[in-house]
Amino acid sequence: MNDVAFSVIVPTRGRKTVLAALESITEQFEPGDEVLVRCSRDEDFGNSARQSMIERAKGTHLLFMDDDDQFARGALATMRAFAREHPGRIGIFRMRYLDGRVLWTEPELRLRNVSSQMLCVPNVPGKLGRWESPEYPRVADYEFVHATAELQGEPIFREEIVAYIRSDRRPLGRVAKRVSTPLGEARRRLAPRTRLRRVLGR
Repeated sequence: MNDVAFSVIVPTRGRKTVLAALESITEQFEPGDEVLVRCSRDEDFGNSARQSMIERAKGTHLLFMDDDDQFARGALATMRAFAREHPGRIGIFRMRYLDGRVLWTEPELRLRNVSSQMLCVPNVPGKLGRWESPEYPRVADYEFVHATAELQGEPIFREEIVAYIRSDRRPLGRVAKRVSTPLGEARRRLAPRTRLRRVLGR
């Protein structure tokens, strides 16, 4: 197994775009990497699903992707090189929206300047924040990385763009109705060359 192995966390609301999101991940995999997929609740923006998957992740580092976005080509190699060069450090990379906007705008850990798709986080039990913000679920990504930085040390901001983000986000219907088809297709298309774990909650 590689010294750096990624667990990529993907909550899904059942968008058809989940297949493209998964392909952007698995086509860059190395041995030991895994992707965890779980249906999420609309009202908490996938936060409870992310938390559940983190608790089951086996990789040395955590990456995050939404089901309607994609990693850039070479992104995982870039993040893997960072993890090897800076062991134990959080990396915050950049992402580009389809309308041209780019985050981060300044190398500063603050609200509206970071998002889950930008993160490369050492998977250290007991030194991870939690994905929970009941009153303000949209800022849970910031709260997670802020709490994790307090436990693991200040993050390192990087210039490389690692993800492309849709500028509009519209739900495509009920997860229970739609998620079986894209995930089933993903299993057929991606297996056996990758480890795809569908994590189901009760």
